[in-house]
Amino acid sequence: MLNRILLFVGLLLVIDLHARQLEISGQCNQQGALIRLIEYKDLLNLHGETIVETHADEKGGFQIQAEISQIGVFELAIDLERIMLVLKPGARYDFTIQIDKDQQNNSYFDKSHPALIINIAEDDGLQFQLESIDRLVNNFALDHFKELYQLRRYGLLDTLNRQLKDVLSVFDSDYTKIYARYKYAALEMAVRRNGGRQIIAEYFAAQPIYFHLEPYMSLFKEIFKDYLLHNRSINTTELLAIQPGEYNSWRDLLRGDTLLSKDTELADLIIIQSLKDFYYNPRFNRVAVRNYLEVLSAKAKNQFLQNLASNALVEFDRLAAGTKAPDFMLPDAAGKTKQLSDYKGSSVMLVFVDESCPVCELLFQNLEEMQEAFEKKFRIVVLAWEQKPFYANYLSGMGFEWEVLTISHEKILLLEDYNIRTFPELVLVDPNGKIGMAPLPSEEIAMKYHLNRLLSKY
Repeated sequence: MLNRILLFVGLLLVIDLHARQLEISGQCNQQGALIRLIEYKDLLNLHGETIVETHADEKGGFQIQAEISQIGVFELAIDLERIMLVLKPGARYDFTIQIDKDQQNNSYFDKSHPALIINIAEDDGLQFQLESIDRLVNNFALDHFKELYQLRRYGLLDTLNRQLKDVLSVFDSDYTKIYARYKYAALEMAVRRNGGRQIIAEYFAAQPIYFHLEPYMSLFKEIFKDYLLHNRSINTTELLAIQPGEYNSWRDLLRGDTLLSKDTELADLIIIQSLKDFYYNPRFNRVAVRNYLEVLSAKAKNQFLQNLASNALVEFDRLAAGTKAPDFMLPDAAGKTKQLSDYKGSSVMLVFVDESCPVCELLFQNLEEMQEAFEKKFRIVVLAWEQKPFYANYLSGMGFEWEVLTISHEKILLLEDYNIRTFPELVLVDPNGKIGMAPLPSEEIAMKYHLNRLLSKY
């Protein structure tokens, strides 16, 4: 009962029971860019929902209005570039966003983040307070890196704690105070040897669960990664052998762990995180893991936890083998609209490219040889990003009889649907329109191995 009261009090700190309007104006250097405001109510799975979608005007300006009910984590997406923000109901913001156009053809992994300038933040000082906490903790860690991480002078943390108290003494936001508490805890966890048990006792056991606070959820995922797997009081093999419907029996087996037996809400959160770890561990049966997550999506101790279990299943299925491939409607070189369903009955290799792709010429030669080696058991469809004539002319001139479809800027979210982060990228779709493998490796030996494995099924 005590834990439930604490949970309720914790939620009141971040939830406003009445939604209020959020207003954002902005200026970016991307004319006509797709602008989205994405809300993250699930930071465990990083599962976001687009709540506003609009476009920048011819000068890059945009306006957003949205009803939100709590301080939380959001992303402002400019086309496919994203900026993470903490926003407050009833606040008004004005941003300037600069995206480095010189690196637009770089790999996703080589890009720097867009530059954000906050011109106006009428949010009762929340942005200023969070930036002050981040700056204090980050600078302290950098200034004392050797003492903290090499010499393990834990006493320095008392100095940081005093500095945080001085800063927080002039702030009246409960959100900021909790934010600072878990930023400090993350640093404490990083520098202390075997500090996990102490951190759990002080910051998680019998404490409110801050589902919408990024420092809390980040530290939670770090501390409780593989918690059940490495727990000597729990036999995980025996745990997953219990029938999913026997929820009470399943929980009884967890009672050997003090934390899991006393704190039901935290226990469910830990179990969901552990099941996510199990899903990608070859030691465990994925069907059994999914079965238990489905049970938790209906029987976990509150709606937040039920949603987290459901969202974990959604994330498992994103571009997973055997799931429905994202559909599209794209023009070919003749202007005819083609859909993924047009290729039903054939295995299709989707090849995502753009004009600046430096290795595509060699890739195309390898793909032609691979297609011949497999006796054309799969079709090749080239999806060219904003380069309508280039690849159609190039491939025709080279004698490649492949279709070329154009992904225009209006269809930019198709790249996100297929998780395209660099060019070229390959995806194999089976004859039923389901994902065979995404991404398919472009390296010749690995590609041949997976094509042998996948095409033999069809």
